[in-house]
Amino acid sequence: MSDICGEGAYSSVHINKLKEHFGDTIVITEINGKSNVVTFRSTAKSILQKFYQRPTQQDTEAEKKSIISTAARLIKSDIQSKETSKQFYASSYDLSSAECNLSYIPESLRLFLKGIFSEKDVDLKISAVGQAIIQAARPRVNICPLQIGLGIQMHHHFASKFLIDVLNSFGFCSSYSEVQRFELSAAANQGIDINGYSEGNSVQFIADNVDHNVRTLDGYNTFHGMGILAAVTPGVKQSISIPRINATSDDLKALCTINIDYYKPPITNKMSTMTFAELKNL
Repeated sequence: MSDICGEGAYSSVHINKLKEHFGDTIVITEINGKSNVVTFRSTAKSILQKFYQRPTQQDTEAEKKSIISTAARLIKSDIQSKETSKQFYASSYDLSSAECNLSYIPESLRLFLKGIFSEKDVDLKISAVGQAIIQAARPRVNICPLQIGLGIQMHHHFASKFLIDVLNSFGFCSSYSEVQRFELSAAANQGIDINGYSEGNSVQFIADNVDHNVRTLDGYNTFHGMGILAAVTPGVKQSISIPRINATSDDLKALCTINIDYYKPPITNKMSTMTFAELKNL
C-alpha cells in the first residue's frame, strides 16, 4: 500500500476513506506494536447467506455440523467486532465487578454459554469461560480482565512461573511475561507518590531488607535491597487503570531510588551532658 500511496499510506485521510468505503467489514487495530493493521471480517449477513446457500439435501448429522459451524462463525464475528485496546490494563473495579466482566463478552457468546451451563448462578463461570474464548480467538489483540487478574493473583500468592505457564497453556490466564509487564507498569505508574494522602492523615512507613547471594566466590553479584511501604490512615480505596508500558528494572531504579545517608556522630559526645531526673515512687 505504501508503494501506491507513498509515505502517507496509513495517514488518517486514507484510513477514513477505508472506513467510509468498507464500513463494518474491516477492523483497524494494533497488533504487537504495529499500528493500523487492516483485516476483513465476516458480517452476520454474509455468514447467514452462506448458510442458506448450502446444499439442502443433507443428513441430520451434516445439518447439525453446518448449524454449529455457522454459529461459531457468527460468534467469532462478534468477537472481532468488539473494540479493544491494549494501552491500559483493566482497573480493580472492572476485575471485581461481575457486571463489567459479563458486559465484556459479546451478547451472542453469552447466549451460547447460558444455553450450555445448567447451574443457577453461572455468571462468574460464563465470564471466565467467555473471556478465555475471546482471548483464544484474538490472542494478540486482547488482554481480558479475568485472564490478567488470575495471573496476577496466582503470582501474588505463589510466585510460581511454572504455575502461571501451565494455566496459560490451558488458556485460563495471561502469560508470565504479561504478568511481569503489569507489575513493572504498575510500579512505574505509582512511583514514590502516596495515593490518597491528604492533610490530617497519618502515614507510617514500614521497611524490610532482602538479601540474595550474600557471599560469592569473587565477592561480586551480591544483592542487598530495602523495600518500603507507606500505610495511610484513614485508608482510601482507589480504582485506576494502569497504563501498559515497556518499563524495565533500570527505569524503576531511576524512579524509586532513595539516597543512602550514613549517620555520622558529632565530634563531641552530647550524651555525656544529658541528665536524668529521678523517677517518683509510685
